[in-house]
Amino acid sequence: MRPYQLATAAVLIAIAAVAMFDTRAGALPDPAAQVPGGLRGGWYPFWSAALASVTLLIVAYRSATTPQPAQGPFGGREGVLQVVRLVVPMLVLVIVMGWLGFYVAGALYLGVFARYIGGYRWIWAVASAVVIPVVIFFVFEKLFLVPLPKSFLYTQGLPF
Repeated sequence: MRPYQLATAAVLIAIAAVAMFDTRAGALPDPAAQVPGGLRGGWYPFWSAALASVTLLIVAYRSATTPQPAQGPFGGREGVLQVVRLVVPMLVLVIVMGWLGFYVAGALYLGVFARYIGGYRWIWAVASAVVIPVVIFFVFEKLFLVPLPKSFLYTQGLPF
């Protein structure tokens, strides 16, 4: 049994249950509603919490039935270094996001992460660093009309 994974899954299941309870009124489409498709505000949060709950139940089951390795959670020095390799770029991302904005900082993070941590070839690292922020830009800025933090280049006329 892996008690830390099991406890984390249980806490996240409880959070998802609260989200599902809070948004249950809008969980099912209402054909009589005055909104397109009959979907109300609670539809997405309810069903995303429900999906998270199902996957967390699978994690909890696997955590309860899989034996914990003898080395512990980090597995020695290499395990700690792997965590540091993940945490340091995230901290740098958060620090530079105020200056570079969400899209530029995210593109740099994705490229570095894909190339150096993921081990992908340069072409795939660059492609993901360009395509994913562009898709996020169009989804949030154009479809949802939700502005995300912009870089200093925004004042120079660029859209990001």
